[in-house]
Amino acid sequence: MKLRLLTAIVIALSIVSCKSHYRISVDQPATIKIPKEAKLIGVINNVTQVNSPETVVGSILQGEQINGNVEAANRAVDGVLNSLSRSNDVRGIVFESDSIRNDDGTLNWNFIDSIGRLQGIDAFVELNELRTVSPVGGTAVAVVTGQSRSKLDGTLFVNIHVVTTGFNFERFSVDRSYNIPLSTSGNPIDILGDVQKKREYYRKLGFNLGYQAAELIYAHRIWVNRMYFNKGSRALKAAKPMMKNGNWDIAEKQLLQDIDNGKLKARGRALYNLAVVKEGQGDIDKAIEYAERSALECYNKDANDYLVKLRQRKRIMEL
Repeated sequence: MKLRLLTAIVIALSIVSCKSHYRISVDQPATIKIPKEAKLIGVINNVTQVNSPETVVGSILQGEQINGNVEAANRAVDGVLNSLSRSNDVRGIVFESDSIRNDDGTLNWNFIDSIGRLQGIDAFVELNELRTVSPVGGTAVAVVTGQSRSKLDGTLFVNIHVVTTGFNFERFSVDRSYNIPLSTSGNPIDILGDVQKKREYYRKLGFNLGYQAAELIYAHRIWVNRMYFNKGSRALKAAKPMMKNGNWDIAEKQLLQDIDNGKLKARGRALYNLAVVKEGQGDIDKAIEYAERSALECYNKDANDYLVKLRQRKRIMEL
């Protein structure tokens, strides 16, 4: 009985050890397709006390109230600008004017369009509304429960307006969470410190939301968790460091040597790894093709799970 158990453990360990898990960077196309000619983006912050009111929950000290939504939105503008500057295709500028709003508080798009054309602005990103869910109770709850962190959740709604075509893309949203460390000592100084940091936490959340919102309009890279086989045939072993370091072209040439391997397991692993390579290269269709071959021809169970992820990514890209 002990021998059987030991054998099972050894087999399990050998199975686990033939796989490696890591994060790779893959292409993510723009969610909102604006014209390629649009190079200068105006950023309008339309988040106000009126359209993004914050319900203060569990305040710690009176007189220290801030509208976290407005604070986050102010910093979200910087996030948008920073993100656009990294796109290599577009750049952003803050658009402000005393006349951009009508009497009822809505944006005067006729005026914005006319000024935008004069300034050479091709499209606008409007921060339309920001909603945050504040940690309930703050330090007071942390003292009672002993928790050391609380989560701050935020959702930013944006509208995209293209000046040249007049097209509008409305109410797109991005979400983000930010973990806030809490003081559990109950010391008044620590409590005050938590209150003073409230603005800082909201602003950090806002910057990240703004950064993500800008990514809606340009193609970029995202990080995903992936698995690959690191043991098997000679070609598979040789491709391991190339897979690990993201040297996709060389890894592909190495793995193609096993694409017709007579051993089913070796061929299935090579096809699976080739699917990872093609995803890393940005060819999602070829990645799906290799994963399907690994699953159908070689009965690779891991390829079935990978196919679900690949097809889900393709659906998102098509949407």
